[in-house]
Parts: sequence; structure tokens; C-alpha cells
Amino acid sequence: MKSVWTGIRRGLACRCPECGKGKLFSGYLKVSADCPVCHADNSVYPADDLPAYVTILIVGHVFAPIFMFIDHRWEPNFGLQAAIWLPLVTIACLWLLPVVKGATVGICWAHNLVRQTT
Repeated sequence: MKSVWTGIRRGLACRCPECGKGKLFSGYLKVSADCPVCHADNSVYPADDLPAYVTILIVGHVFAPIFMFIDHRWEPNFGLQAAIWLPLVTIACLWLLPVVKGATVGICWAHNLVRQTT
């Protein structure tokens, strides 16, 4: 039986959920259709919208309290806050999105959840 934690751990490392050695992505977010090590087809796992929602949820919960604390404590002007928070949140989202997508593919792999073909 496939372990959910194994799938999540391999996905967080952006590795193939089947073997744990091959790269999961062929591009930034493009899931490889064929693992270079075990030749598993990882493109059958539906990781469409969930990674974006989870990424926004995580980044929002991490940065919103920090932003609110700094805004309440020191009251910096809008331009300074925009110059700090917009790039910081953008970088955090761009870094976290492939990691969360990998974990989503790992969960789908563990539960044998694949796309329906017609």
C-alpha cells in the first residue's frame, strides 16, 4: 500500500512519487509525463487548482500577521510597505507553488487518484 506521507515527502522534494529519485517537473510547474528513472507517468495525477489555493492560504497566514504587526507598531507609509511586501509575497508564492504542487501530486499518487480519460 502506498503511504500518504511518502507521497507528500517525495512531492515536497519535487521528486517522482513512485521512485523518489527522478525529477517531478520538466519545467516550472509542468509535471513530467515520464519519470527519467522509473518511467512512471506522473501527468495522470490531477493537481490543477489546489496548489494555488494552498499556496495563497499558507503565504497569507504567514505574512498577514507580520504585516499587521509592523503596520500597527510603526505605521510606515504606503509606498514603503508596497516596496517591501509586494516583492516579498511574490517571491514566497513563486517559491512555494511548485513545492505544494509536488505534495499534491504525491497525495494523488498515494490515493491512486488519476484523471478520467474519455
